[in-house]
Amino acid sequence: MIRNPFLISGYISPEFFCDREEETAKMLTAVRNGSNLTLMSPRRMGKTGLIRHAFYKAAKEKDFIPVYVDILATASLKEFTETFGKAVLTSLGKTEAKMKKILRSLSALRLKLTFDRLTGEPALSFEVHNTREAEQSLDSVFRYMGERSERIVIAIDEFQQVTTYEKKNVEALLRTYLQGINNVSLVFSGSRRHVLNEMFSSPGRPLYNLTEMMEIGPIDKVRYADFIRERFVKGKHNISEEALSRIMEITGLHTYYVQYFCNRLYGDYRHIDVVQADNTLPSILKENETVYANYLNLITATQFRVLKAVALNEGVEYPTSGKFLSAYDLGAASTVSQAVKSLEDKEFIFKSGNSYRLNDVFLAKWIQYKSE
Repeated sequence: MIRNPFLISGYISPEFFCDREEETAKMLTAVRNGSNLTLMSPRRMGKTGLIRHAFYKAAKEKDFIPVYVDILATASLKEFTETFGKAVLTSLGKTEAKMKKILRSLSALRLKLTFDRLTGEPALSFEVHNTREAEQSLDSVFRYMGERSERIVIAIDEFQQVTTYEKKNVEALLRTYLQGINNVSLVFSGSRRHVLNEMFSSPGRPLYNLTEMMEIGPIDKVRYADFIRERFVKGKHNISEEALSRIMEITGLHTYYVQYFCNRLYGDYRHIDVVQADNTLPSILKENETVYANYLNLITATQFRVLKAVALNEGVEYPTSGKFLSAYDLGAASTVSQAVKSLEDKEFIFKSGNSYRLNDVFLAKWIQYKSE
């Protein structure tokens, strides 16, 4: 059976990855030169895929050891240390024999060799009991990396999560550790641009001027169309140019939603025209209606009115302008300004260029359908 070529999670190989050649080259050039990098994008625009793609290429060329760490689920320095330590030391160990060597080298830490129940692959679990132990353990991990002869590049995904920890010293700790070694580079990745900008561009913050800044947006329309067309043809499907244009229009070239939409079309039809594309969107929205309705329980009535107005306009440049406020009966500019900030903090909306848009493309379409 031929695999559906439109992945909606994970990374396999360049065959299933569209473009990002310029971004991949920039990322690899930065870390190979010993620089740190901050990678920003709206949610589901493809930053994690880009990291995985760059690391795939680096692993093939063996010019550095890539380590990927997702800290979205962490809520404290303790959890950060456990997640970070496990990812780093498992990547450096790779084999059971090498992991046992790490255990001996770092015998003062609470490390344990474990095996995945499904794959049988070895991993090093990491445990700390309190904040002080977490700081000491992180220091030991960075010292150990500094003693290695290889270059190591660590991508910390959803890095803005550290700003939610009760202990606010993670940024300062990382700066201190990095100053003592020269064979480790970090890629900080996240979706909350205003938070990341504050962390890396404010003179009073520990990570000020530590990294190069890089923002990724939609993939070029022509290149994405070529990628989609080629994958359909390779799987013995055909798709009309009108359907391709409709996909781009519906998804706004937002990576996850392009992949999701094409994944559905590829699975449901052998011959795709604009009719199939138009029929697929309502089907997706209906399936996810409960999810979208639950989203709305997370915001206030005022925030929903603002969210709805942004969705109906497919983006708003000046949400506090008199014209916009009166058109949607939103009330005072100060109230709307607060609602916009809250929606941005909750990642319901993001600012793309000068315009605010919904992060979830299908949620925006659902609101539009419900408002007709």
